[in-house]
Amino acid sequence: MLRKLFLILTSILIITVLLVPKESDYFQRLENDYGKIHYSVSLNKEMLKEVGEYEYRNQLIYSKFEYSFGSISVSYYGFLNIILFQKSKNRVPKSPNITV
Repeated sequence: MLRKLFLILTSILIITVLLVPKESDYFQRLENDYGKIHYSVSLNKEMLKEVGEYEYRNQLIYSKFEYSFGSISVSYYGFLNIILFQKSKNRVPKSPNITV
């Protein structure tokens, strides 16, 4: 009984680890989301890598992806080959108020 439970849990863990979204999956999702917002402009994965900064973190059973382009930043997380949108930020640089 204990051996069966161990085998089932090990199998579930292996499947979970193998189905964690990869970096290329996140770029595909980002490309699709960008295309939905900007109909007239399309960017492929290579162009997205060139124009923005990104960070991909693979934790054992899930992964996280953050992408920044100019003042816009988006983040996603994934589990079992499902990529979910987490948040977006529009970072407006603060300019000092100068009065004369």
